[in-house]
Amino acid sequence: MAETVQSRNCGNPECDVSNTGVCVEGNTPAESCPFFGQTTDDTLQEFENDELTESSVVQQSLEPIRHSLPSGDALTPTEVDQFLRWKPARFVTIVGDFNSGKTTLICALYDRFLRGSFAGHLFGGSRTLFGLEKKSHHSRIESGRAVPDTLRTSLSDGLKFFHFSLAPCDDLQSRIELMLSDRAGEQYLKARNNSDVVSELIELKNAQYVVLLMDGARITDPIQRAGAMQSVRQTLRAFLDGGALSEASRVQVVITKIDLIENTSDKQTLDAQLDQFRARLEKDFAGRLGELSFWEVAARDPEGNYSAAYGVEHLLASWCAFTAVGMKRSPLQIALNTEFDRLLLRTPMGDLP
Repeated sequence: MAETVQSRNCGNPECDVSNTGVCVEGNTPAESCPFFGQTTDDTLQEFENDELTESSVVQQSLEPIRHSLPSGDALTPTEVDQFLRWKPARFVTIVGDFNSGKTTLICALYDRFLRGSFAGHLFGGSRTLFGLEKKSHHSRIESGRAVPDTLRTSLSDGLKFFHFSLAPCDDLQSRIELMLSDRAGEQYLKARNNSDVVSELIELKNAQYVVLLMDGARITDPIQRAGAMQSVRQTLRAFLDGGALSEASRVQVVITKIDLIENTSDKQTLDAQLDQFRARLEKDFAGRLGELSFWEVAARDPEGNYSAAYGVEHLLASWCAFTAVGMKRSPLQIALNTEFDRLLLRTPMGDLP
């Protein structure tokens, strides 16, 4: 019967165990050596496989880890939600018809901070620098325009927010994060004419301030004046009736482009009409709001008669000094139909057991 004899070859090329019977690594017996019985080709193959494995691991470790960076453009509502997981912010919703000066107001605020401190605050940065630069480009000399202008917000842009991080001059360690909304005026026109659209204006309910703009260029025109004032009334009524504003809301009615008002020929008549307009708004809506105030600004005066961002300083100061408005609570009116009800009404509360 044939006897099976184990090969005495060794995978280690320096080992001569097949001739001497002694393992060069000192293993006793020689069969305990992991290379015993293998050919040199087998060992080289295993070595090459190990080399390939180690090379793959090293290659994978050298692959760059990619992180997405903020684009610097205006923030979408989703991006604002992500920001709020990092820091709290104050929201200012700017509402107005097309060409009333919403974006110009934001750009004027940004340009003013580029010159230094403003309204007792220093500019501490922004997550939307690229977006602010794009909006401000057409108002600068490098744009090549003879008259400064502002890039208009398109209806297709939807709702966007511009971010300002501000530090009080007397407390540089603290920060106020402001989010200013920017939406096309056509959407607010739709909401004024259709109350169902009001619920889609998510920027209103969480706003610490709602800034309602009235176009100064329109009210200087006797033909458009009544329509401009009426649009503000209708917008305010639609927001209240639609539930977007409440007794905790702060509304600032801001007349823009007052540099045009100062040069109008019938300024006395216009001032009287504006006084009547403010009085009627206070009478009709002040009781349904936490606060109703009136402001005038000239965000950009091409003639140079007003300083840059005239009137915006006081607006910004109010936004930064925000404190919550307490809800106005009315006592619950209960119908008293029985003698026991009337007895309870006559009973001093301190005498109850």
